[in-house]
Formats: sequence, C-alpha cells, structure tokens
Amino acid sequence: MSSSERADTYAAIDLGSNSFHLLVARREHGELRVIDRIKEMVRLGGGLDPEGRLDEDTQQRALACLARFGQRLRGIPPDNLRAVGTQTFRRMKNANAFLMVAETGLGCSIDIIGGREEARLIYLGVSQGVSGHVDRRLVIDIGGGSTEIVIGEGLNAIETESVQYGCVSVTRKYFADGQITRKRWDKAVSSVMADLQELRMRYLQTGWRNVFGSSGTVLAITAICQRMGWVEKDIDAASISRLRDKLIEFGAIENVVLPGLSERRHPVLVGGLAILAACFNVLGLETLSASPFALREGVLHDLLGRLENRDPRVNTINAFKSRYGVDLAQVERVGKTALIALQQIETDMYLRAIHRNLLSWAAELHEVGLSVSHSHYQEHSGYLVQHSDMAGFTQQEQLFLASLVRYHRRSVPKDFARGLPTRLFEPLRYTLMCLRLASILCRTRDDLAIPSFRLHVSDGKVIAEFPEEWQSSHPLTMADLNQEVIQLRAIGITLVINSLDELDGN
Repeated sequence: MSSSERADTYAAIDLGSNSFHLLVARREHGELRVIDRIKEMVRLGGGLDPEGRLDEDTQQRALACLARFGQRLRGIPPDNLRAVGTQTFRRMKNANAFLMVAETGLGCSIDIIGGREEARLIYLGVSQGVSGHVDRRLVIDIGGGSTEIVIGEGLNAIETESVQYGCVSVTRKYFADGQITRKRWDKAVSSVMADLQELRMRYLQTGWRNVFGSSGTVLAITAICQRMGWVEKDIDAASISRLRDKLIEFGAIENVVLPGLSERRHPVLVGGLAILAACFNVLGLETLSASPFALREGVLHDLLGRLENRDPRVNTINAFKSRYGVDLAQVERVGKTALIALQQIETDMYLRAIHRNLLSWAAELHEVGLSVSHSHYQEHSGYLVQHSDMAGFTQQEQLFLASLVRYHRRSVPKDFARGLPTRLFEPLRYTLMCLRLASILCRTRDDLAIPSFRLHVSDGKVIAEFPEEWQSSHPLTMADLNQEVIQLRAIGITLVINSLDELDGN
C-alpha cells in the first residue's frame, strides 16, 4: 500500500455483544469504497456473568480476534481508525483493565458508546443504503445485548432508544437449557413488550413511512423466511408467526434445522425472533426491510465526518449552551485562554487534537451549572455533563468532559480521573490544569485584565511566567495562582510561578 493509499484508507471496528466486525474502506472520487470486511462470532455477551465479570475463555477468544484485526489495521493512520464497544462493554466490571490489553492487541483505542449514541450511529449506517430517500424511517437493530430503535429523516436521527434486550441475553434468560415451548416464548415476548411500552406512544406520534432492520438477527430471519417461501422480500407479521411455530415445533435449539440459518446464528435465533415479534406487536408494524448496513458503516461515516469538519459533537455542545443559557462572552474568553495555555505544553505532554477539542468544549460548558445554583456550580456542571444524552460523544469522552468541568475550580481529589482508562489520565491532568488557569485568569470577566503569559515544561515542572508589572497590579489574581500551586500538587503537577520580565533579563 502506497503512502497516498494509506492516507485515504479508513477502518471501523464494531465490538458487539455477539460478534466483532472490521470494515476497511478507501476514499475514491469523494466516496468510500469498501475493500475488506471481517466478521468473527466472539459471543462476548455470553461470557459475562450477572456481576459483569468476563470469563477467561471469552476473554482469550476476544483478544485473539482483536490481535487478528490489529494485523489488518497495520499501516492505516491512527486518526483514520475508530473502534467502538457496545452493550457488553457497558455492563463489564473493570472494563478499563480489559480495555488496556484489548487496545494493545488491536493497535488503537476502543470507545465505549452509550445506547442512544449506538442507536444514532446505527441509523447513520443504515441510511447509507437508502441515501436519496428523505421519507421518515424507523430502524430496528437487534444486537447481542441490546436492541436499538430509531426514527429519523435523511441522515438525522429524531428519536433514539436502546432497550436492554438482545438475542444473546433473551436466549440466555428464557431458553437457557435450550428448550423452546410456547409458554417460554410468550414470557420472553411479553417481557420485551413491557419495556417497549414506554416508547410506544412517542414513536407512534412521531411516525414513519418505511421500516428497516439491521444486523445479524434480521438478516438471518429474512433469509430463512425467503428460503421457506413465506415472503418474497420483506419480513411481515405472518412470516414471524410461522417461524415462531416452526421453532416451537422443533422443541429444542439443538433440533432446529432451517434453510438460510448459519451455524453461528443458530444458538441465538429464538431470542432474536422474540424481540422482533415484540417490536412488531408494540409498534403495529406490517413489514420490515432488511438492511445490509449497520453500526460499523455508521461508525465509518461518522469518523469521516469528524475529519471533514462535520462533527455532530459541535451541534451537541451548541445545543447544551443554548439550553442552559451560558454567558457566551465568558466561555469564549476562558476557552481562548485555556487553548493558549495548552498550545505551549501539548508537544511536551503528547497531547492530541481530541484532547484540544475536549478542553475547548469543557470551556464552553464549564458554567452550565449556574442554571441550577451559583453555590458549588462546578458540581452541578459536572453532573449535567456526565448524565445528559450527548449525541456524538463516547462514554469516555463524556466522562473526561464532565471531570474537566467538575474540577475546573476549588479542590481536586486524588481520584479525579476515576472511571477513565489509564491512557487518559495524563491528558486529563494537563487539560484540567489549563482550564483551571484560564478560569483564574478570566475570573474578572474583563478582557483587559488577562495577561500575556508563557508556559513550558522543565524537569517535570510546569513553569508559568507572567509580566512582573501585571503581577504587581493584580494581587487578587496572584493570590489565586499561588493557591493553585497547592491545589495542583494533589493531581501530581508541580506549578512554578515566575516573572516574564526577570527571565527575559529586564
């Protein structure tokens, strides 16, 4: 592969609860052309116990798969790669310990995404196959550990939901010993329907014209129904009922033999079909078209959008600022000052563009908590950022952002990076320092009071240099900076305040 081909090659990795997918594409004439697809049935969700612990066999199976994926990814620029983990990663206890090993084998970081973000990306992926159609559409994606249900128009999702039922989890819960009976079937479908009732009225009121299903369960059911001669193309309610009756007739999962059913899909078909039946019942669906596109295509196109200044996270931040009525002049002032600080240390601290973006967004959101209360507003800011649905953000990015705004003032606990993977500790430490310094320097909300300053790293210390005349005329700010020297020690940063004039020999 030539250097120009590498630069135009992109890869998306979807680490689902049932299977892992790798999609590699090359940009040609302004469009993405898929050049490689790899799928492995890892069954990650099947190896997770009720306490969120992953068994050793499943861990080794997953890591071996990621090592194979990593070999295929070699040579592709790091910024052109994106890997996402879904429901099983969200449930996994001590996920960061597993991620540390997994990311080493894969050769890139793994983002854990929330259910609604997964739904948005799935919708974006499915929409790649129906581009040009502007009619409102409903998309249902039945995964191994969760089911995502989305309504949207064009490339924009309007309603996004994720329910905690997947083909693996439903099969394990209601058909654990492999026996298929009508009573068990009814119990499984009723349980899923009960959860879907919460979104029923909202979704029916929003409405849709076309219905699409994605991922392995829908593709398998479609193939079976077509091979059995029950449908020509799209799944309907009658074909789902006929397939249900056929499964019950077999009596046990091990006895099921159906045309179009792969060996890999065979163990979890009954759970997936129960979820689809519940969706048809609750939403009153008549037919559903199977889409060959899913989460991985959505991740790929979202990645390309981020690289081409079509980042959905920007819209999310702007909506957040509008919702909570922030002081736009102040957040711009703080953001500009924080980025000036970061620019001077980012090379020494190995900080990347994503860390710069997160710092900028944190500056824009650091005062949203004032809409709740002025007292301890940074705590309210942190809570709002951490617990809101933020389209485009991964769970790690959202927690990173929440930590920045939560600790941009006052004391910082030693476990300020709790919950984040180890690789983000240092970036958080130094972006937080930049935001805290900017908050102090901009405290008066007066542009004329902000000094020129210089930061550099020397012998493990951060040297902050301010004009001597400014220091003399701003004793309150200097008192805050001297207090900050003490506060930063708690997170392992030694800050030294010096005079620019003295160091320049004046």
